Amino acid sequence: MAGGVGSFLINKGSGVLFDYSAGLGDAFAFMGFTGKEAAYMIVFCICAVAYLIGWSVMKALVPKYKPVVVK
Repeated sequence: MAGGVGSFLINKGSGVLFDYSAGLGDAFAFMGFTGKEAAYMIVFCICAVAYLIGWSVMKALVPKYKPVVVK
């Protein structure tokens, strides 16, 4: 369920961002890109950072492994 909700939010947010950038045209800028190219840059930056955040959360939640000592 979390995957479905997450993909819904990413798709909805991307659509809103693309509509917003199309409405502003070249007035919408991000890191040297303007218009829809700027919206794509924002979405791809979010996707790149999402993997790093996911890895960090999983690394923090998984316990440290200890060798099993058999007596």
